[in-house]
Amino acid sequence: MDKKTLSVAEAAAVVGISTRYMYDLVKTKGFPTIQIGRRLLVSAKGLEQWLDEQAQKGWDNGSGRINEI
Repeated sequence: MDKKTLSVAEAAAVVGISTRYMYDLVKTKGFPTIQIGRRLLVSAKGLEQWLDEQAQKGWDNGSGRINEI
């Protein structure tokens, strides 16, 4: 069974960014987080969808680069 949720550190590794930057991202509106008690988790499926949406926004602006998040 694949994991349904990722820790913030695991999500950062998947995306290829620092854990500190991922903590900044999880605070943004619409980011796929789940709070269970004091633990903050990232939805694996939601993260994939969120990344696809961000990539689409970046290509839609005609710059050929992904937008800053």
